Amino acid sequence: MAPKRIWWARPRKLCLLERPGGGGRSHRPERREAEIAYLREAGVRLVVSCMTTRHNLSDYEAAGLDWHHVPVVSIERGSAALDELLPFLKRELKRRGAIAVHGDRHTDFVAALGAAQLHHTRGIDPAEGLARAREAGLMVTPEACALLGADLDLVQPEPQAVPTRS
Repeated sequence: MAPKRIWWARPRKLCLLERPGGGGRSHRPERREAEIAYLREAGVRLVVSCMTTRHNLSDYEAAGLDWHHVPVVSIERGSAALDELLPFLKRELKRRGAIAVHGDRHTDFVAALGAAQLHHTRGIDPAEGLARAREAGLMVTPEACALLGADLDLVQPEPQAVPTRS
């Protein structure tokens, strides 16, 4: 079963998602198991957790996946983690297999990380990357935009016109 909120920023190489099994109080062990199986079947070899806790790490190990833990307390304090993870991803993405990066239920940091990675490696505007993350279901906050210096207005979808009665 594919995770509910997942963005393949680089198909078959890099996906960013909510914690497998769901975040916070909505976490379900049976969903976690199915989503980890999806990641393995999709070719993921390494999971990067940006959660402040070590939840799921032993489950990745049991599934034969490598893991790397970089706790991110908040998006406002995420610049150091961004500086650590961008070179890490650049190096690891050269290897075979895919990488999955997740937060807990708040996915604004992982959305920003994916957009930053696309900007650094593909020259894609951070606002466009964040818009893609939002379209895939990840949370994109004003703080995520600020972290990347992206214009929030370029990231948010245009409001839908409300039909009027004549």
